Amino acid sequence: MREDSRELPVELVTIINSFNRRSLLERAVTLLTAALRSSRFGSAIIVFEAGSNDGSAEFLRTWRDNNPTDNLTVIDGAAARSSFSDGVNLACAAAISRFASCRWLFLYETDNCLTSAGPLEKAVALLEREPQLAAAGFTVKQHDGKFYGYGMRFPTALSFLLGQNLGAILNLHAPNDSPWQLSDGIRWRTCDVIFTSPLLIRREAWEQSGGFDATNFPFSESDLDWAWRCAKLGWKMAVLASDNAIHDNLQQPSAWSANRALDFHRNRFRLLQRHRGEHVALLKPFLFVRHGLEAMILARRSARDPAAKEKLAKRKQMLRTVWNNYS
Repeated sequence: MREDSRELPVELVTIINSFNRRSLLERAVTLLTAALRSSRFGSAIIVFEAGSNDGSAEFLRTWRDNNPTDNLTVIDGAAARSSFSDGVNLACAAAISRFASCRWLFLYETDNCLTSAGPLEKAVALLEREPQLAAAGFTVKQHDGKFYGYGMRFPTALSFLLGQNLGAILNLHAPNDSPWQLSDGIRWRTCDVIFTSPLLIRREAWEQSGGFDATNFPFSESDLDWAWRCAKLGWKMAVLASDNAIHDNLQQPSAWSANRALDFHRNRFRLLQRHRGEHVALLKPFLFVRHGLEAMILARRSARDPAAKEKLAKRKQMLRTVWNNYS
């Protein structure tokens, strides 16, 4: 008979960022705890609560008080340190400090769901078998069964210049086409970047890399920068084939994504300068032209499409800021 995981030393700590998505949070925590209770290792959950005003914090504290064996801890974010990257870094530091036996950090977002403990147990087994792997993610799907992207290759200056839509059409953002492998019944492959939705990280890799760069990448591109820095340290990333991991926000975008377009360009430009070289600055005139063409197209649509009008305002902002690295 399998030993009750709640009586085992804590080896895996789940890290969750919470900000104003209570309905997603409730679903995510309910399914996560059900999976962890049936797993073969001891676990805990640390939630970084970034100042929600929708009842998320109250839900978490009620859950913690009513389910003490789930080892759920809530960390309240300070005004100066409330970004996504800050939340992950602070929660991971708390996990390592509080649980000496912690071996794995499981980054899990409010729009994730696990339908069983199987994916986690396979990910742990793979990382134990393959010491070169810093982290393992999963092929994820939405609640309706549709495939959702799990990762990508390291971006290039060309893919950035062409833009997300054209880059996607040309398949420039697709995951690496490395061959699938089968190890002890686990089907997996390597990939440059595995997104943090969800992602199991080896503690040693997290500590060696120093975690996310919250100063330069507080929100977008934090996972890409971390994966790139890990690769320079000699680590690799893997994705497991799974039917039990879900990534679906159910049309509830995070408040953190309100300025996603401008944040993406600012941080992708910064990312490429760091990892591809300062010559990326030579792209600015061509980026200016692209934003100008996009603005012209959106201007024609804006009279009949309110969404296009909002996008047009963002493109005008990019036209003004591209020369200053989108700042």
